[in-house]
Amino acid sequence: MTLDEKKELLLQQCTKNQTIIEISPETHPIHITEWGNSGPVVLLIHGGVQGGLGGGPINFINQRELVDKGYQLRVPNRPGFGESPSRGADSQTADAIWIAEELGKGSHLVGHSFGGAEALLAAAIRPEAVQSLVLIEPALQPILATDLEGLKLPEIQEALQVVSAPLMAAESPGDFAKIFSECMGEGIDGGLNPSAAALQAHPESAESLGCALLNAVLGTPQEMRTAADIVKAKGIPVFVISGGYSPSQDACCKAIARLTGGKHIIIPCPNHFIQQDSSKLFNEFLDQEIRNLNH
Repeated sequence: MTLDEKKELLLQQCTKNQTIIEISPETHPIHITEWGNSGPVVLLIHGGVQGGLGGGPINFINQRELVDKGYQLRVPNRPGFGESPSRGADSQTADAIWIAEELGKGSHLVGHSFGGAEALLAAAIRPEAVQSLVLIEPALQPILATDLEGLKLPEIQEALQVVSAPLMAAESPGDFAKIFSECMGEGIDGGLNPSAAALQAHPESAESLGCALLNAVLGTPQEMRTAADIVKAKGIPVFVISGGYSPSQDACCKAIARLTGGKHIIIPCPNHFIQQDSSKLFNEFLDQEIRNLNH
């Protein structure tokens, strides 16, 4: 069975298929939580897809302490999370448009996972408004298909299977969500990582999360590569962060850093949720890099 055939088989089990629809931003606005009112502006884009748990402020609550160091934090809930109404299936290219607008006159842009891919695409839309770009294990694996140098590495080949391997092993959308979540490392106590633990605590959400993952629309490899080329050409300071718990994830982030002209940084963490479970190290890194850029 091919990957497309398996995906279609799982989609048929979903109660309803989400599709991207044209919705007025005025009737479906983006809700933004703001912490702090002075200093450099940091726009934080959370990961995940609709049907899961979490959202903007929850995913970045440990960064709120940066306000005491003199930062303004702006934390959107992407469509379908928190107080932001859904605009249809999760779409990296669609979200990149409003993220670019939210950069204002200039912001440091931070994106995690699915939101990391969106942050790169948004930065390419308005590079002049991006003071720095921090990508935390971004969902940019498709870009690896455009990188002939990286494709020679077995770790990169493994990174390209991050979604397809769990999909082919799953028997249902809920099964897909569970297997995918369990691939994100382990918890700080050696147990389940935050995503897998949330699914264990709320098993009723597994099917909706699996269906949202199946319906999510990623940027194409060429769209991602074009965005990377723009960011590199404009000289935007880029930092691509991984947790050191996965050789394939580290290799992926190292390749993305090279393609964007940035730096690959490993902040030790046992899982994909670095800003949450290694928040002290992450906050120290972000504070120091922004201060360095401002001097």
